[in-house]
Amino acid sequence: MSRRLLLVARGLDAVGCGREVLQTARHLRVLGYDVHVAFTSRPAGVAAALAADDMTVLALSGRPQPSGGSVAGLARAVATLRPHLVMSWGWSAMRITAAAMLPARLRHHPRWLAVLARPRLPKTRSDRLLTGRLLQSADRILAATEATAASCRAFGASSACVQLAPPGIGVLPPPQLTREDMAKQLGLPVHTTWTLCVAPRVARSRLERLVWAADQLDVVLRGLTHIAIGYGPLGPQIARRARAQEAAARLRLIDHCSIITDLLAHVRLVWQTGEVAGGGALLDALAAGVPTVAVASDAAQTFIDDGVTGRIAPADPQSELPRHALPLLEDDALHAELAAASRLRAKATFPLEPALERQLAAIRELTD
Repeated sequence: MSRRLLLVARGLDAVGCGREVLQTARHLRVLGYDVHVAFTSRPAGVAAALAADDMTVLALSGRPQPSGGSVAGLARAVATLRPHLVMSWGWSAMRITAAAMLPARLRHHPRWLAVLARPRLPKTRSDRLLTGRLLQSADRILAATEATAASCRAFGASSACVQLAPPGIGVLPPPQLTREDMAKQLGLPVHTTWTLCVAPRVARSRLERLVWAADQLDVVLRGLTHIAIGYGPLGPQIARRARAQEAAARLRLIDHCSIITDLLAHVRLVWQTGEVAGGGALLDALAAGVPTVAVASDAAQTFIDDGVTGRIAPADPQSELPRHALPLLEDDALHAELAAASRLRAKATFPLEPALERQLAAIRELTD
């Protein structure tokens, strides 16, 4: 009988952590595992792609953010499926999985592998204690970066439990849609220059910096359309801010996008304005040969070779973000140089096969 695995994540589009969930699920299924995938918030592009592959997809919640209902739904799924191993992605899924698995661990003892992409600092002493207790119940933790691993240890996870597991990405398929098709589907002006930011609309994403950059760049370079894909409670606030700064016509807010891989082939650069798990679309941009501009963060330091594949801007003053982006928007020769370097860095530094092997080794260790 094949080993049954339950993968748990937020509802994500197929870049960053969402791409990792998708490629991991597909790889494990090819290897003969019985793979089920549960989403703790409203399902998005990854869920649609998995369903198209005839993979079992569980929607634990229809809300845009994980909730208490996600915990109850996951507890029912674990009790019904009785998986040999549960594999969670992200800090919110970690907390939900820890809570949901408490009853199951008293019955059939499923193992738990937590995958974490970004470092996290405790907000309060009680947060440190609660998150630490939940995290310490994981059988193994795969941390994407050294900073993430250090964060896990700071919450009390043992060094033996935490393993470094950098992400990987393969060669992206050629786009299936033309620029005109995408413009029509997404409601974009076809003859402008497009930029892209993929991030949830939450405080740590600092999307107000993108609104400010859109406003400032319009002073020196007209004809830009900035696409921001993601959802979250701050969506209305960001839209109001864009209207107040007269940047709404240049900033397109899209909740979900099932054609991000195609879209990457037609954008001039990819932004990241704050802390986003998996760096949003930064690694995907590398593989697509799209230069990146990001505010300094763990993900930016991981994926961007500053001055070679993109630029890392300081958080303050806000003018630094558009200032670092302007040469990539204006200078075609510089853009082509960084695009070529991006593809090389993705292939050399973030190959897909070793990343999948690290995950598989941890799964086999816990289930064999």
